[in-house]
Amino acid sequence: MTEVAMAGGRALFERLHRMQDLVPFTPLADGLPTPLDQVDDRLWVKRDDLTSSVYGGNKVRKLEFLLPIAARRGALLVTAGGIGSHHVVATAVYARQLDLEVEAVLYPQPITDDVRRTQAHLREQGVRIRLTPHRYLMPLVLAQRMAALAPFRPYLLWPGASTPLGTLGYVSAALELVDGWDQPAPPDTVVAALGSGGTVVGLAIGLAMAGWTDTRVVGVRVADRSVTNPAVLGSMQAGTLALLALGGYVSCSAARPVEIDGRWFGPGYGHPTPAGDAAGERAASYGLEVEPTYTAKAFAAALARADAGERVVFVQTYAGG
Repeated sequence: MTEVAMAGGRALFERLHRMQDLVPFTPLADGLPTPLDQVDDRLWVKRDDLTSSVYGGNKVRKLEFLLPIAARRGALLVTAGGIGSHHVVATAVYARQLDLEVEAVLYPQPITDDVRRTQAHLREQGVRIRLTPHRYLMPLVLAQRMAALAPFRPYLLWPGASTPLGTLGYVSAALELVDGWDQPAPPDTVVAALGSGGTVVGLAIGLAMAGWTDTRVVGVRVADRSVTNPAVLGSMQAGTLALLALGGYVSCSAARPVEIDGRWFGPGYGHPTPAGDAAGERAASYGLEVEPTYTAKAFAAALARADAGERVVFVQTYAGG
């Protein structure tokens, strides 16, 4: 068996062999490494819409590290998100492969075509849904459900799968990005949507691990500041680095803080914006699909930076409609 096959084809395990024995892992993404396409003179796209032939997007990279814990318990899995949450859909799709049931606490967001499609996916996957009238009540309702289900030993999957363990999926993605880069110098900026935070934190750590210490990671804020702020990201980074230290990675100081760009958020979570709509049209001209809540706003930011002269990699995290 080759080294890559033993590592499940994951760049993190190829870099830090000890991690394979230290963290739970079940290979779920059959599309790795994803392509890195140059779509314009100063713009590249890391095609994480192609992570899996089953259900792509960014969540499967995190779920590979988290779902094995729930599977070992054989327990009901409880998570949360908006009523159009791709995280919840991805969780349900891959949990079903492991014979796990999913209950989700969902909060309102503006209804778009993408949200309608996502709700249809949730019904198809048989997700047990609990609605809460406002996203700020989600933690309370989630705690109530965990208490009510305690006799069944439910597994709590944090919204967005953004925990230090789940974030390892995007440390690996960053290493994969570097391995696939074929230009003489690294890009100036890597741009991704910033919601629950694990994707951008993992990218920042992985780029530093690979030696790209001058490349900025910009998280385009698509959720409230209460969950998209330097303190939250710093805590997640510290926890992820602690896990990596167990695997032998000790150059912790090299990781740059994620730069938070809040200019594209608009009136609120899930609300379409004119800039996002325009970015969607341009994305279509490149053969890409974005959605209003996350990737349209992030792609608008990536386009603005590329048009201003930066060499930009946009991480396409949307699974597609």
